[in-house]
Amino acid sequence: MGLLTRDAILKAEDLKVEKVEVPEWGGDVYIAEMTGDARDEFEQYVNAQRETKQQYVHIRAALVAMCAVNEKRERLFSYEDMKALGQKNGLILDRLFDVANKINKIFGVAREDVAKNSETPRGDSSGGE
Repeated sequence: MGLLTRDAILKAEDLKVEKVEVPEWGGDVYIAEMTGDARDEFEQYVNAQRETKQQYVHIRAALVAMCAVNEKRERLFSYEDMKALGQKNGLILDRLFDVANKINKIFGVAREDVAKNSETPRGDSSGGE
């Protein structure tokens, strides 16, 4: 392999996309690896939630919103769509969240662990164990 140029790096198609069947919605959804900007935006959202002690509020919708793309790899949802997306079927969001989490390596834990952590009562520092 040779040394890459600026143009070669900027033109490289380096974001993997995975098609997820969503028969409940009548089709498929593409879930992509996040761009650096989308990942920063997601991390900023998560950090803001931590500051308010609501670490996992809208977390499924937030990650899906950052990762759902069209065939041109353009995001389907804006940050502002997150709340509306969160009103969709939770089982479908789980399916999309799982794929987005897997390909983006966001959480080092399974969705069940994220849900368990979000159920820990405020002020309980035991981690629910």
